Amino acid sequence: MTEKGPGTDWYRLRQIWLGIKKRTGNPCNKDHEHYSALGVSLCEEWQDFETFYNWSMAHGYRDGLTLDRMRNANGPYAPWNCRWVSRKAQAYNRTTNHPLRASDGRIRTVVQWSQATGIPESTIRKRLKLGWTVDEAVGIKERKKN
Repeated sequence: MTEKGPGTDWYRLRQIWLGIKKRTGNPCNKDHEHYSALGVSLCEEWQDFETFYNWSMAHGYRDGLTLDRMRNANGPYAPWNCRWVSRKAQAYNRTTNHPLRASDGRIRTVVQWSQATGIPESTIRKRLKLGWTVDEAVGIKERKKN
């Protein structure tokens, strides 16, 4: 293990691990309703911090990355279900993100469609709210003029 103390990988990973333990194991925690109340748990293997630390260092941990559960809705914090990603990448995996499927099968979030098409997110959201299809809202098909 590397040097222990503030500013080190060990210290930051310890804080992340303690946060996971609190969210998943303490019914009094403010985030309980979003984690353990929904069945999200910390796997047995990661109950030991050193095991979590070693996995993190071997699986892409770097300062600035966040731990992302790939099966976000109910998947546990476990080696097979976690990865280290940027905050932007993790934002795409939030339960509040709603994927939009175009008729050609492509699935993207509003943010991803906006980046791909150059159409502002707010415009896509307004179009969808007005009842436009996904294809029309993201400019794949021309909207019929009245």
